[in-house]
Amino acid sequence: MGQHMLSGLKMTIEAHSYIDALHGILSHKGWTFWPKPMLSGLTAAAFRFVVNRRLTPESPTAYNWIAENFLAADFIGITSSQQAGFSFDATFPLYREDAISVIKRSLDRSTGAVLWKDGFVIVTGYNDDSGVLYYSDGSGDDCKTMSYAEFGLNKSPYWYYQVFEDRIELDEWEMIKESLLQAVYKWESHDFMLPETDYACGRQAYDAFIHALRTGDYDRTGAWEVLRCYAASKRQIGLYAEMIRDRTVESGGIADQYAVVARLFQSMLDTGGQADRLVSLLVEAQDAEEKVIQSIKRLLRETIDNRYGDVSLR
Repeated sequence: MGQHMLSGLKMTIEAHSYIDALHGILSHKGWTFWPKPMLSGLTAAAFRFVVNRRLTPESPTAYNWIAENFLAADFIGITSSQQAGFSFDATFPLYREDAISVIKRSLDRSTGAVLWKDGFVIVTGYNDDSGVLYYSDGSGDDCKTMSYAEFGLNKSPYWYYQVFEDRIELDEWEMIKESLLQAVYKWESHDFMLPETDYACGRQAYDAFIHALRTGDYDRTGAWEVLRCYAASKRQIGLYAEMIRDRTVESGGIADQYAVVARLFQSMLDTGGQADRLVSLLVEAQDAEEKVIQSIKRLLRETIDNRYGDVSLR
């Protein structure tokens, strides 16, 4: 029986995504001093654009967490482990016991863990005497508690955690180039884990968003949450592109176009949900993002050609 609480570890909401949790943990550990937009860009997380065709609120988290969160850490030289499953499985109690054990060992190494608690949160400590985990969800300075028995019991039937093990130094320019290649991949490719009848990705996500607004067949509350999350992502991309502006001559054009996209999404938040105005802004943003992707492809054409049609290869 024991307890361990990591002082100073907390999550702040800015990216409205997994990156908020990742940044909190890596910064506390001393494994990164990057501002959050730099981390959002280098991990390629901010380039993900997925919508349910009815604009339901789960859209920003509709992706393969195990695969993509592993890659997000891997892109910046962080080794990690994660597990996920369904709480209705007969074997769930065994997985829960093992997950809590793994998370506690991570905390004993002074490293927080990512947990899904109806959103990505940071596990900051544990107390065996009370049988609780402490976690930060960005809603305030104080940590919340969750009993071991509550682990994995969410509004949806999914459970997930990720722990971080070590850090490898990588060349920053190589990381930047890879992030831009992943931006192209996420723009042009559909996530094979998601049925195309229900979801759209990248360039097609704009079309789906616009179609839903024009037909009126969408979740109005969910649509606003989706827009809020993606406005944060586009803002992160704009700031990231500005941070790497001096890398090449082409980077200036990339930064300028992403700044346009970020401003357009901010303007969407100021429409009060007026559908016609939203459609007009989405059309402009799609055009601007298409231009920036073409700029990236010109900048990295040799590497893209060497990947033989699969930009996601490394």
